[in-house]
Amino acid sequence: MGTGDVFLDNLPDVANMILNILWDHDREMQLSELTEAVNCRYHQSWEKIYIKDFVKLLVSCDYVEKKRCGLKTYYRTLREDDIL
Repeated sequence: MGTGDVFLDNLPDVANMILNILWDHDREMQLSELTEAVNCRYHQSWEKIYIKDFVKLLVSCDYVEKKRCGLKTYYRTLREDDIL
């Protein structure tokens, strides 16, 4: 795990890894680049479909926002101003 990683007790490790990637990149990311970043940083070889399941969990828990732009889907962490 990365030295600055945060792991929330209420989430599975994979979901926490995804959150850490999104926090570090601080921008919208497509599933393919998110999968690549998680696999690279955490030395895994997970498929997009596996990552997508955990992204869905993060969206349902209101940690991550899903945004569609044409045929592309982007994900980003919710910020304080998004919640207020």
